[in-house]
Amino acid sequence: MPLPYQKTDTLSLNDSIFSPIHMQHQSHIHQLPVELFQQILLLIVNDVSNCPSIFKLINTRISGNFSSPPLVFTRVCRLWRIIAHSTTGLWSRIHVALSGGDEPLKPFLPCLLQCWLARSGSRPLTLHINRIRPGHAKCTGLLGHTSLSQADSQLLEILQTESRRWETVVGVFRGNEWPSSKLDTPQLRALECGSSMLEKFNTSNLRRLFISIGITTSPFPTCKKLQHLYLQYASSTIIRSLSVTFPLLETIAVQHVAGGHEGTSSHLVTYPCLESLTLPLPLDLDKNPHWPTAIFDGLNLPVLRKLTLVGHPTKLGVDRIVAALEVTATCNLQVIDFRTFKPKDEVDVEVVEPLLSVAREISVCSAVLRCRASRD
Repeated sequence: MPLPYQKTDTLSLNDSIFSPIHMQHQSHIHQLPVELFQQILLLIVNDVSNCPSIFKLINTRISGNFSSPPLVFTRVCRLWRIIAHSTTGLWSRIHVALSGGDEPLKPFLPCLLQCWLARSGSRPLTLHINRIRPGHAKCTGLLGHTSLSQADSQLLEILQTESRRWETVVGVFRGNEWPSSKLDTPQLRALECGSSMLEKFNTSNLRRLFISIGITTSPFPTCKKLQHLYLQYASSTIIRSLSVTFPLLETIAVQHVAGGHEGTSSHLVTYPCLESLTLPLPLDLDKNPHWPTAIFDGLNLPVLRKLTLVGHPTKLGVDRIVAALEVTATCNLQVIDFRTFKPKDEVDVEVVEPLLSVAREISVCSAVLRCRASRD
């Protein structure tokens, strides 16, 4: 359980290399209203998209990250420390790196994590959990084949005590590596994990899901409120079957479509709420003769507004897209957007113009192309 504030104050100036500021006259920042000072600290912490890191790792050695916000705020002076400790929003987002080291943790480190969580009060938590592969200095969300060390498990146990407050969780773990067989996460809204981990969470209120490892069967039908789904790998069959599992999907994004040689399906599939679909363009269309028919054949997309295709458009690819969409029930497709690393001016307008027969606009990285033709 989180440590009471009055018993242990790990987030303090003890052993700090910084000295408290003693000035005869207060600096201008110290004359600000507390509420405004808190907002400044929050802007500093939230200025980057990544969660603030609690630990600093050198190889597999772990220490407190007191050189970066928000921990660094506690080492400026007594006033900063008091305000930082009382600003729960500073501590509601956390990045925890698991070192994978065999050595037991120093007592200070679990205590630091407990105090960080305690400082967040009752706020919903955003967790980014990454594991470092033994022998590698790079921090990654992907697991190695070794089991979690005792030190890593100890940190996960501390995080798990606050699972009822988890709102966003990013981290890839095998199901049998968590201390508990089932995680109580009633507030969970966004999750990134492998498909085998889904059953570990209470996903009844999940809205956003990123499955970072391929799935061969439909995900668990416990996420009925899911609206946004991101898949690293998925087959055409999986993409088509998601409408049954997740009837309220508004966004689907797939990084890699596996099983390109599947035959087409003739049964009707409806996505009643799908507004945005993102798919990769195959590098070799000759080796993917059923793309994209295997996905779009019999697909009913009544409210689809945007189709994003990741890759450079070619004439063969465009011809196949037009053929597939012409037999797909899409009433209001507004734009087909190509996400390519090549400059916009390298996209041949004449190649993509036929797409205006099935969409109102064609764009490259959200920049609309000027085409001679226009959709009726």
